[in-house]
Amino acid sequence: MAPLERSINEIIIGINRKDTASYEYLYRQYYAALCSYVSRLLAPLQDAVEDLVQEVFLSVYENSHQFVDVRELTNYLYKACYNKCLTFIRDTRLHSDILTSFAENQSEEQDEESIYALTIREEMIRQLYLYINQLPTEQRRIMLLRVEGHDWNEIAEILGVSINTVKTQKMRSYKFLRKHLKDSQFSVLLLLF
Repeated sequence: MAPLERSINEIIIGINRKDTASYEYLYRQYYAALCSYVSRLLAPLQDAVEDLVQEVFLSVYENSHQFVDVRELTNYLYKACYNKCLTFIRDTRLHSDILTSFAENQSEEQDEESIYALTIREEMIRQLYLYINQLPTEQRRIMLLRVEGHDWNEIAEILGVSINTVKTQKMRSYKFLRKHLKDSQFSVLLLLF
């Protein structure tokens, strides 16, 4: 078992035991992605995004459910965020306007598919950043600039290094990312670079 997998399994055990350090890790790894997901679901209601995500983390802590693996936990987090959003919309009485606009633009099946696609996209991004953050500093800086949309020449200019240095660090980063994403359904992320 790879060190990261072992760590994730230990985190799941810690979450099931209500270990504070495990919850801090969970929060750091999922908070930004969940906020992004909720932000898209609540497009006109941005003020509530962080509160709703924090409520989801609190519900995980207070819940007695025992998670089997990271996939179950991830599904739970995204589903809980989705449900919190629906409850929030209903409670603020804006649901009829939002649901009407959804009904006019898409069928119910398309809504479910787009929400599922959005969930998958956010999880892909979260996993990519998880592995990028494990890279050595120089490689991490290069990959983060690439994710921001800079081409390789721009990255060399921004960092004040040669294009050959950027290419060397890029190849090392790809090797690391391929190794860690090879068993993941998100290995397609490497094609985006």
